[in-house]
Amino acid sequence: MLRYIEEVSKEEPKILRRTQRFLDLRGLHIFTTDVYLSCVRTGSVTMVPRQEVPNVHIFSTRAGDVIVRPDLDCYLLLPPLPTSPCADLRPLHPSLRSGEHYFSSRWCDSIYVIRGNKLLEAEDLTAGATKPARLLHASCFGGQRYFIIAGGSIGILMGPGTVTAVKDLSTGEPDPEAAPLGPRQWFKEKMGSSRSYLYWQLWDPFNGEFFSFHPKILSFLPGGLGLLKGSAFGVWTLLDTIRNDSDTPVTRALDITQRVGCATETLADIGDAWTVSLSDAPKPGSVAVAIAKAQFALPVQYGGLGLNTEQEEWEELFYKEKTLQFTLQSQEGAYVWQYQLGLGKETVLFCRELKVTHSSDPPSEIPLPPSS
Repeated sequence: MLRYIEEVSKEEPKILRRTQRFLDLRGLHIFTTDVYLSCVRTGSVTMVPRQEVPNVHIFSTRAGDVIVRPDLDCYLLLPPLPTSPCADLRPLHPSLRSGEHYFSSRWCDSIYVIRGNKLLEAEDLTAGATKPARLLHASCFGGQRYFIIAGGSIGILMGPGTVTAVKDLSTGEPDPEAAPLGPRQWFKEKMGSSRSYLYWQLWDPFNGEFFSFHPKILSFLPGGLGLLKGSAFGVWTLLDTIRNDSDTPVTRALDITQRVGCATETLADIGDAWTVSLSDAPKPGSVAVAIAKAQFALPVQYGGLGLNTEQEEWEELFYKEKTLQFTLQSQEGAYVWQYQLGLGKETVLFCRELKVTHSSDPPSEIPLPPSS
């Protein structure tokens, strides 16, 4: 029989970790349900809490531990040593994309994907489903988390402290041998280094050690880019000025050379330690751009700007020339501004938008729509 325990650590005021464990009646730790993001603050940047990133799935498979990003249509197969920077970037098969839940375990042959009210099974996330899709039983629908229990049953976290176990998600048949018992208990544990932003516990009934991801892996997670490079910023940059110092109105032309697109060299270190072993795998450079877009879309407290940059030009940086015509009154000037986005101290995206003002103060409006 199993009992459910939820733990919270506040040993370090900047860290909050929640770990869900299941223990048998002898108190032996037999497995951990999943990986949890710690809510860590560095300067003004906070890692995105786990409950706010439903599109990130971290779990074990027979092939190794994986981080699935359905929003990027790819996943990372992690190295055996958790603190290593190396990982293999792999594509999600089209039939397995847009899932709400992905889960498996080291002892399970199948990887499960829940999409809506359907359950898919696959042996490899790159190869597609191995069985026809099945409907979830009504009692198994709407779980917050799903995970494999040793012995083959499936655990469902329906809410805080509410866990059930079934033999099959399509029938909802309970597994009385794995029914969780007892109230929640709370414990404090030492977290280790405050520079480690995400902790995971490998399935190991003997030591249950905690590890932190290498920064090269951290960048694949929501908010990780802000922690590595610094908070996102948006700024109007002055490109050129023109002024009429005469006593009469004049019409003049001003040639502008404008940079447009992504300064990809600023993102080159994202994924530079990842390998690409499959021919149809996405290129690390394209994934880096997608991660940067996602970072700018995050709220400010997570190192983003809350802006949607999908309509901007994200190709390699290029130069664009424009000729602007101005009619200036006597002693009047014109200032040409371009909106730029960056991370930390580096400019990443040079937007297409130009604004002209008659003051040396930059425009006050933001030329990009909100992300939500």
